[in-house]
Amino acid sequence: MIKAMSHQIEKAEECWIHLQDKGYVYLAGKPRSGKTLTAILVCEKTSDRIQNILVVTKINAIPGWTKFIEGYLIKKKYTVINYEKLGTATEHNSKWTYKLKVNPKDFDLVIIDESHNIGAFPKPSGRWRVIKKVCEELPHINLSGTAIVESPNSIFHQMCFSKYKPFYHDNFYKFFSEWGKPYCIQAAGRMIQQYDKYQPKLLDEIDQFTVYMTQEDAGISHDLQAQDQVHYVTLDEETKDVYNYLQKHLLVYVEGLPEPIVGDSTMKLRVSLHMVESGVAKIGEEYFLLGNTEKVDYIKNTFGDHEGLGIMCHFLGERKLLEKHFKKAKIYSSNAHSEGVDLSHLSSFVILSSDYSGAKFIQRRERIVNINGSNTLHVLHILVKNAISEQVYKKVSKKEDFNNETYKRTEV
Repeated sequence: MIKAMSHQIEKAEECWIHLQDKGYVYLAGKPRSGKTLTAILVCEKTSDRIQNILVVTKINAIPGWTKFIEGYLIKKKYTVINYEKLGTATEHNSKWTYKLKVNPKDFDLVIIDESHNIGAFPKPSGRWRVIKKVCEELPHINLSGTAIVESPNSIFHQMCFSKYKPFYHDNFYKFFSEWGKPYCIQAAGRMIQQYDKYQPKLLDEIDQFTVYMTQEDAGISHDLQAQDQVHYVTLDEETKDVYNYLQKHLLVYVEGLPEPIVGDSTMKLRVSLHMVESGVAKIGEEYFLLGNTEKVDYIKNTFGDHEGLGIMCHFLGERKLLEKHFKKAKIYSSNAHSEGVDLSHLSSFVILSSDYSGAKFIQRRERIVNINGSNTLHVLHILVKNAISEQVYKKVSKKEDFNNETYKRTEV
């Protein structure tokens, strides 16, 4: 039988006060601080009128929710599904049609896990539209370890899918006119409006319905939290030549490939360069191995190949490469497995390559932290000096996104 920790009981009480008063609450708990059970405790406090709880989460997080629901003495009924199982939203001629896979009338309250995933702005995502269709009559509990890392303005779509909401505005643009700070950037010869800056008063407003939970609250002291370690790899001269030539000429021929590697847009160029570091290229929809294995060799020579080794990579082609060279290590996606999974059993946790999100960086590194103990606290980043991997790391480790504007053309 799972037992709640004292900080979970205390935070659940705080959340319950907000929920019964407003119909909504945001539990902003740092990764691995115990949000899941805390949210269940809140639901168990609700009146008899609320019996059926809908939990919407990522597919990889479902087993974790199931473990707590089955292991804790509960009175309510919980339905845990991933975002995609809610239904679909399709736009045609500016009109949206919905195909729901659940009946909204079956539920009395909803928990939106990893709530930051529905915070896209200025336009809402299709996922948000489906959630609004299903949950517009429901009180809600929002959970995230990276609630507003991208921008506090993401709070609008996170919270305003239900009639129980902190902001009265009909859409994001009206919300932004009151809470945002407009500015423009120049791109492709024209000025483009940006929506990420905010009025300082917005943070105070968010505090009015948010309960914060830290790893220290969960008993994870600073010296028991994830620690980043950078490992630099030197590329072979031939690999450097391919990387530098592609960066300079936006095209490079590599022996064995049916077509050249092309970087005819900034996005395509930096993604192609990122893959070249690992020894991978994408031509059309197919991935090819280039033959250079500097990063792979470094990992194998430094950390070995064993069942306690976990390696995260960003590209499918890298997974193909890793599965060829590692027979015992576990291979994970640096995107799909950055949330909702517990990797505290690993003794070595290596990031071969990451995606470009500052929020994902935070979530990814916390996979190895567990309030009941971890086998390692070191997150091992494999980088190449001056290359894309180092540029990405320097940006996302500051909780900022890496994009076309922050990419710098530097030789390796």
